[in-house]
Amino acid sequence: MKHKLTVLVAISAALTLAGCSQTTQSHTQSSQSKTSKVAKNSSDNSNTSTASSKNKDTYTKLSASKMDYKTTASAIAVYAAQKYGDTWEIAVNAAKQGNLGVAFRSKDATGITSDNDGYVYEVSGTGKSSNARYMLAGDGADKQVTIFVKQRNLGTTSLKDIVAYLNKKNDADLVKQLAEKTQLNVKLAGDEDTQKTTNNSSASVIPSSLQGTWYTADTGNGNIDTLTVTDNKINDEAGFSMNVKAKNSGSSTSDGYMKQTTINGISLYSFTNMGQTPGQGSTYLAPHTEDGQSVIVSANSNGRTNAVYWKSEALAKKNSNKQFSDLKY
Repeated sequence: MKHKLTVLVAISAALTLAGCSQTTQSHTQSSQSKTSKVAKNSSDNSNTSTASSKNKDTYTKLSASKMDYKTTASAIAVYAAQKYGDTWEIAVNAAKQGNLGVAFRSKDATGITSDNDGYVYEVSGTGKSSNARYMLAGDGADKQVTIFVKQRNLGTTSLKDIVAYLNKKNDADLVKQLAEKTQLNVKLAGDEDTQKTTNNSSASVIPSSLQGTWYTADTGNGNIDTLTVTDNKINDEAGFSMNVKAKNSGSSTSDGYMKQTTINGISLYSFTNMGQTPGQGSTYLAPHTEDGQSVIVSANSNGRTNAVYWKSEALAKKNSNKQFSDLKY
């Protein structure tokens, strides 16, 4: 009996040990499995984070050494619009809705004086003649770009520096979008039609007292702006251009009509787009005299003076931002 009891105790102890061993093994495997899953998830999150970081820091870049003619024209236009505004900004904003047209013109045709013997590239977003112009010299990334508003030289920089400026502002996508809509060697409307009309003396509309080339320094920044008036066209450096007809007829956005009116005791001529009535949005000009000099007064619809234009740049600089007692401001 004693022997049997001993055997039973031994068997019981063996079974107990076996059970503990299986429990320990199962617990160990479970822990290892969990650890493996945690490590895998941690690795997956790390990879996702790295990919996200790479995507966040990756932007489209322009390369000055790998740029075709259309992209070059687009890059110059976007750069000039941001750097100088004015008629360049008008051209780019219009091009976003349509096409960026680039006409090849001679220096003689534009009146630009420069040592550069190449073409003058005239940029427009409306298909009409524009004052946004540039010239090129050299090749590749070191190509020199001289930027103009009409005949005024705004400065020269390299294509490489233009690209660096645009990449810094992350504007490569805008440049490429405009490049897809850029048309080279186009014919811009305006100059040819104006010349034909000007040759016809019966088409003269604008009085001779307003005609000529006029200058003002009433710009707030000391720059000289030019106003050119022929017998039937007005053109200024801010991008405003109008073919002037004798009567309000039709709805052409490039044509306007002239009407005489008196505001604040000054006889003004209003120039208004076809299909509209004179008022806000019209251009008001008046031949006048200041300091014994013939001038043109530019005013708003309330007769308040915006600028006084003079016959020479020297007179314009001399009278920069000067207010005259006989004018309303």
